Amino acid sequence: MNAREAKEILLLYRGPVDDADPQFREALAHVQRDPELAKWLREQTRCYDAIRAKLRELEPPVDLSRKIIRTRPIPFGRKWNEILKLAAAIIVSASITALGFKLSERKRHSIAQGHEILVKGEVLDMTCYIAYNLSGPEHASCARDCIRNGLPVGIKAEDGKVYLLTGNAGKSVNAELADYAAKVVTIKGKESIRDGFAQLQVEEIRKFY
Repeated sequence: MNAREAKEILLLYRGPVDDADPQFREALAHVQRDPELAKWLREQTRCYDAIRAKLRELEPPVDLSRKIIRTRPIPFGRKWNEILKLAAAIIVSASITALGFKLSERKRHSIAQGHEILVKGEVLDMTCYIAYNLSGPEHASCARDCIRNGLPVGIKAEDGKVYLLTGNAGKSVNAELADYAAKVVTIKGKESIRDGFAQLQVEEIRKFY
């Protein structure tokens, strides 16, 4: 196992609660041998904890789940496990969207305004990525639909760091990014950290050839 493979596995790692899980054992052993990977995991865990804490604080808009279901109807004939997965995605989506609303409504001293950066990586449908770790070409069609329908969009940088992509105040970037779903692009924007949550305010999108 190399560092890249370990990162892919550890993106789902939730902290000490997962230490005994066999699927993480080899990756965690690799962390012990790789100081750079250990540093990345500490940052990843801090981000996960921050997101988890903020989601626990928020209540999604009362009609958000209804809107999502209306936009993405559930066809009959699905297996129960697929229906349960979709239900989980709706909950995650509602929470992430509510978090985005909340963060855009307030300014706090905990905001760390960053500098302008370039990030090269894959455009993500954040709902399916967080719920099931879905990404890549096989997920492109679903990701494109989710982003086009207004669900949260992000980018996964080459170092594994994930940013929530935002526009200027009151402006969504979903329409611009939907066609790039699951594709590698370079985005120029302003990095910020709000309550431990990494964001990138999009200024320019460059398709990667």
